[in-house]
Amino acid sequence: MKKIRKTILIVVLAIIMLIGIILILNSKSKKDDNINADVEANVEENIVNQESINNQTENTNIQNEITNTESESTGSKNNSDEPSTSKETGANKKLVFDETVAFIGDSRTQGFLMYAGLKDVVDYTHIGLMVDTAVTKKFIKTSTGEEVTLLEDMKNRDIQKVYIMLGINELGWSYSQVFVNDYAELIRKIKEIKPNCEVYLQSIIPVTKEKSDSDDIYNNTKIAEYNRLIKDLATTENVKYLDVKSVVVDSSGNLPSSASTDGIHINKTCCLKWLDYIKNNS
Repeated sequence: MKKIRKTILIVVLAIIMLIGIILILNSKSKKDDNINADVEANVEENIVNQESINNQTENTNIQNEITNTESESTGSKNNSDEPSTSKETGANKKLVFDETVAFIGDSRTQGFLMYAGLKDVVDYTHIGLMVDTAVTKKFIKTSTGEEVTLLEDMKNRDIQKVYIMLGINELGWSYSQVFVNDYAELIRKIKEIKPNCEVYLQSIIPVTKEKSDSDDIYNNTKIAEYNRLIKDLATTENVKYLDVKSVVVDSSGNLPSSASTDGIHINKTCCLKWLDYIKNNS
């Protein structure tokens, strides 16, 4: 009898120990699960935070790139030098640059108007403007806030002289004849609107030698070809050709390196030479 009781006691103790071991193992498993959950949560939070940082960095980089591009496209408008006025040039004093004079061009002409101090002229310039978009693009704001083409705006103005410099953005076009045809259409439409207006086609100003040698499109060989086309077009359309490039290039026909920070847009000194040439040849 005593032997049976002893056996039962041993079995009971064994069962109790087994239950204890099971409870301990379950408790450890839950604790590990909680730790793993915390680790996963921290990892996910770190990933989200890193993605947020990366997105902020990317947005900052994009904004900086846009800012730099716009600064270069407008001829480095943040230059510390104040723009000169046309009175400082000592050129033809009889030529007045007022609201009867219009300039059509891209970012190069934008920089020119700023550095030359031509605040009273009609500004038909736009970054990236080309001979085709000069006819179709609505970028001129009226007094009511409506955007119209430069031709639509010109109808309501007393424009007597128009100076055009276009072509550098078109150097990559597949067919130069398309450039000539579109340029001719722009000239004819101006004449239709303002038949007594004097139209001047300005030569494309070359780029620096460094820029020319490193670019298959924006190079001085291509620019020379387009300038020949523009000069011939001026003869064909019976308008005046202004060889502006002649007063800003070096002896090799390149834009001097000192005249530009990006190889394309020109500085204040060259813009004033450009202005003098126009005043003395219009």
